[in-house]
Amino acid sequence: MSTDTGFSFIHHRIATSPLPPPASALYEYLLAGNGVFLRAQRQGISACIPVAPAEIRELPSVEPYTSLHAPRIPQPIMETILLESITAWGNTTGPKEALFHCTYEPEAQWTLTIPDQIRTYDSVRCTDPFTPSYASCVVEIHSHHEMPPIFSSTDDKDETGFRLFGVIGNFGRRPQILFRVGIYGHFATIPARLVTHLPPVLQDAFSNTQG
Repeated sequence: MSTDTGFSFIHHRIATSPLPPPASALYEYLLAGNGVFLRAQRQGISACIPVAPAEIRELPSVEPYTSLHAPRIPQPIMETILLESITAWGNTTGPKEALFHCTYEPEAQWTLTIPDQIRTYDSVRCTDPFTPSYASCVVEIHSHHEMPPIFSSTDDKDETGFRLFGVIGNFGRRPQILFRVGIYGHFATIPARLVTHLPPVLQDAFSNTQG
C-alpha cells in the first residue's frame, strides 16, 4: 500500500475521470467501474490490463491499453528470429526452442540479441541469468517449434518482469506468433501489429485467443 507521494513498489488507486498519470511505483492497481486493472510504465512501454472484471457502481470505467513508445520492430529482425527458430527446430539432435531479446535505443533503434542459451525440446533459458540483454530488452521472444504458439504455465512462471513477450510456433504448417504484455505476473494478449511488422510467412495468432 502507498500514498500518492514518493516511490513505492505497489500503488493502489480508485479510478477518476480523467485518470492521473501513473504513480511513481513498479505498478498500480486501479479500482474502476468495470473491474480491477493493473497499470505500469517503463522505458519503452506503458500498459493498463484487466485483472478482475466486475461492476462497481458510481466509478468510471477504464479502457485497457498497451503502448510501445518506439517504432515497431522492423520486419528483417522478425525474419532473422523466424529463421533462427526454424534452424533450432531442425537441430540434428531433435527440435529445440530458441530465445531472443529485442532492445530499443533511440540512437541505435532496434537491436536483436540471441543470448548464450541452453536449449531443449520444451524449454530454453539464458546460460547466464544476469545476461545484460535480459535486463535491457523491451520484447522477449521464444519459439515452440511445431507446438502451437501458446504461453505455457512454465512461461507464466518464467516471464515475471514488465515487458512484451512473444512465442512462435506451429512450424511444419504455417508459422504463427502470439504476443502478450506481462506486468509482474499478470498478462494480456495483444495484436502483433502493436509490436512489429510481420513477414508474410508469419501469421498473428491473436485472433485465436479471442472468444
